[in-house]
Amino acid sequence: MKPIIALLLVFYGLSANAQQEIKFNQTSTWSEMKAQAAAEKKLIFVDCYTSWCGPCKWMDKNVFNAAPVANFYNKHFINAKFDMEKGEGIELRKVYGVQSFPTFLFINSKGEVIHRTGSRMPVEEFLAEGSKAADPTKNSAYLTKKYEEGTRDLSFLLDYQIALSKSDRVAADKIAKEVINIISSEQLNTELGWKAIKTLAKNETDKLGAHFILNEQNYKKWGTQTEIDALRDRLASSTLYGYIQANDEANFFKKLSYFKNADRLDRRKQGVMLEATFYLSERRADEYIKITNQALKNELKDDADKLSFLARWASRSKNYTEVSEPPFLQQAYLMAKRAVALKPEDYSVQSTFANVCLDMKKKEEALVSAKKTRLLADAETSKIQKIAQELLDKVEAL
Repeated sequence: MKPIIALLLVFYGLSANAQQEIKFNQTSTWSEMKAQAAAEKKLIFVDCYTSWCGPCKWMDKNVFNAAPVANFYNKHFINAKFDMEKGEGIELRKVYGVQSFPTFLFINSKGEVIHRTGSRMPVEEFLAEGSKAADPTKNSAYLTKKYEEGTRDLSFLLDYQIALSKSDRVAADKIAKEVINIISSEQLNTELGWKAIKTLAKNETDKLGAHFILNEQNYKKWGTQTEIDALRDRLASSTLYGYIQANDEANFFKKLSYFKNADRLDRRKQGVMLEATFYLSERRADEYIKITNQALKNELKDDADKLSFLARWASRSKNYTEVSEPPFLQQAYLMAKRAVALKPEDYSVQSTFANVCLDMKKKEEALVSAKKTRLLADAETSKIQKIAQELLDKVEAL
């Protein structure tokens, strides 16, 4: 699939007549669109969105206006956008069971869903979904029909699981279990096995993850070093989070050395995040303060996003419903303040700092940050704007 998508990117990207955005028909009724689909023998692509959906807006700004996407979708589909909380969108949401946003539907002239996917995705991935929808042997309706007819070969099941993972997590998990149950050690040592491992392995101790750890070098035949490194990091992180949940301190710190002693800064940052999470989950304030103070001077000194993330979690109690204990709250304040100095124009970073200051009743700082947060929210969704206004109201009421 990747070579095909690469060719599409080149062909449509270099097209002299490239349209710079998907042409969405927002004037016709749903019935009229189905009639048009029948006349032109095309599928209808439907972007199911809401006014407050951040990923929906991201797709508008970063994907729907990309020339390769616009040309492919304008050529192969009748394109429609429906706000799922307004007009015909309300009924379509019920008819097609749309529960998350964005959801992307590819529907035939009879009103039948031929392919279903969703969530924020980059240009190449979104093109791949369109290509699947346009191929009568690749779309999700075809795969479902084949499954219901009894097709169970490994390659098919894996493709079906990948298709379902973007639209039906419960069904995707069911198919994933089937794949894991039937795949043999011999099959794991093939290109198809690599595809299964990088898609379905969850940690270093499950069937697929454990096989990868023991046979990592074999997968250089099919995976790039970047893909292999990313998978190794993902499995290590997941394993460590499992140790945190199990309160397995000995194994946690033994495994943590993978990140803490790494040559790469991104891995050492992940080590800090994991170690801080461990101490926070145990409410061990002294160790938490020590590790995060070190990070403020070293690994995370220029990473506003990770500092802000740590601050958000540290500011809440163990059950996440109340304000945290004073030592954690004070440390949250230091990290959030550093983050906002690094990225003052970031809504999430400002919001975190304002909330921490509110919790600490630092009204002067909270007010400055809450006002900035409300200003930044104007570029976000209506739901975010409402949250920001509520925050400002709380600060002003101190």
